[in-house]
Amino acid sequence: MALLVMSCTAFKEIFCLMRVLRLSFLSFLLVLCCLSNVAVAQQRLVDEVKKEISGLSLTVDNYRSSLTKIKKALENNETKDKAEPWWIAGKIQYMIYDKMMNNKAAGEKIKSTDAGLALVDGYEKFQTALFKDTLIITDKKGNPILDKKTKKNKIKTKYSQDIANRIVDHLVDYSAVAGDFYLAGDWDNAYQAWDIYCLTAKSDWAKKKKINEPDSVIGYNRFFQGLAAYQAKRYDDAITQLANARSLGYRKKALYDTWIDALIRQQDTIYLVSVAHEAHDRLGAKDPRYVRILINHYLKSKNYDEANSLLDEVLASDSTVAEYYDLKGRLTDTQQGIDVALPYYRKAVELNPELPMAQFDLGNALYSKAISLDDHRSGAAIKLYQEALPHLEKAYKLMPNNEDVKKILSRIYYVTGNTKLDEL
Repeated sequence: MALLVMSCTAFKEIFCLMRVLRLSFLSFLLVLCCLSNVAVAQQRLVDEVKKEISGLSLTVDNYRSSLTKIKKALENNETKDKAEPWWIAGKIQYMIYDKMMNNKAAGEKIKSTDAGLALVDGYEKFQTALFKDTLIITDKKGNPILDKKTKKNKIKTKYSQDIANRIVDHLVDYSAVAGDFYLAGDWDNAYQAWDIYCLTAKSDWAKKKKINEPDSVIGYNRFFQGLAAYQAKRYDDAITQLANARSLGYRKKALYDTWIDALIRQQDTIYLVSVAHEAHDRLGAKDPRYVRILINHYLKSKNYDEANSLLDEVLASDSTVAEYYDLKGRLTDTQQGIDVALPYYRKAVELNPELPMAQFDLGNALYSKAISLDDHRSGAAIKLYQEALPHLEKAYKLMPNNEDVKKILSRIYYVTGNTKLDEL
């Protein structure tokens, strides 16, 4: 009977090998018996572990010991392509998670991320089991039976329903362990756990069990999944999941800010402008950053009418934001020249002396005006240099790595004979 464990394919392969090696039929039978015994031993191992975990009083260590045993069956050629060992391995991981949660409820201290790892790994094992848990239904002659409607082979499964039930029953747990992973700085596992939650919440399995998670809740989880991807520097994944969160109705400022940061890092200018536009339309003048992105885009595309219209709109809604005046100064500088732009730069610095670009833009405008004079070493030019100097020095203090600031400062120091030149 042991010989029947061998598959037809394996039998043919060994028979071919026998012919190549010119083994006698008796030798062939001996080899076959040995290999069959290996197959039987592996199946015995699977059955043994399945019996072990059926006990009601197992500890976490007991489950982990059983998991170590079943892993051999996941690697052995005789059993690794069967669904059963993968189902058992996944089941054990879910049992470990449940046991750890019960222990926690009883007052025992546990490492939450260890419980989470068991849950995530259990899901992965189950996915492999699902893939392998497909049996073609045959007639008495061994021929596949076709489904009358689909005209495809009829199939049956043995473990899939149990797998589906276990995953869905732990739906909320996946969101919880994702939070544990996130707090521990394990961004990749946090991302995966949130992904499992969101996919399962929308699955047919959940629908069959009449579980209907609101889009707002799933969107909230997708948002945090996007944050985890961003923290892991997986910016493309962050962009995808933040877009998913937004489509599900999650449209808080934190979403737009992280989304924009990820797009900037990926240098996706077109998408960036679109998101900034939506953020501004939805949140108004809450953050000058959105306006800055849009204005820079309008300036590059020379769409001055749109730029002026936007700046006039935000200044009318809030005239206390320094950055809006700085942007208006840049736009005016481009269209009408430095003299008309200077009042806007001065207003920006007055409203917020700590705004680096406002200090730089004012200093740069005064410097540019000085070098435009016929004699850029004249008294009038020196006066403009001296007026520009404190603004550029402030900008340098706020942006010590900005090469443009250093370059202009060094030129002014050189022209005016300032000893600070050597300090740059």
